[in-house]
Amino acid sequence: MFTILDRSSENCIGFKVSGKAQKEDYEMLLPKLDEAISAYGKINLLVLLEDFAGWEDMETAKMDFKFGSHQYRQVERCAFVSEKHWQSWMVKIMNPFTRHTEERFFEPGQIEQAWDWVCAEHPS
Repeated sequence: MFTILDRSSENCIGFKVSGKAQKEDYEMLLPKLDEAISAYGKINLLVLLEDFAGWEDMETAKMDFKFGSHQYRQVERCAFVSEKHWQSWMVKIMNPFTRHTEERFFEPGQIEQAWDWVCAEHPS
């Protein structure tokens, strides 16, 4: 399930990922990202991972791949927040494949620092 976080703005969007991702999650999120990308060119994301259990089915996994190969290319910064330290390694492993996106991992107690970093004004 995806839930848009209250602190989100038009071009700095945070969302919580919990349980199994479903098709409806991507149908809600992707148009919001497309709208922000159309308006701003580049966007920033904060992804709060809480008990993520994968994808509901293959169609949902394909939607995630589409997100990674389309919208994610327009993400300038992405903060991943999770209590699971293995996910910090996944962020590091992703880095060579997401050269256009600066990514950082934060622990749940650092969520304010994650928001500050991901939404900070910075030169392109």
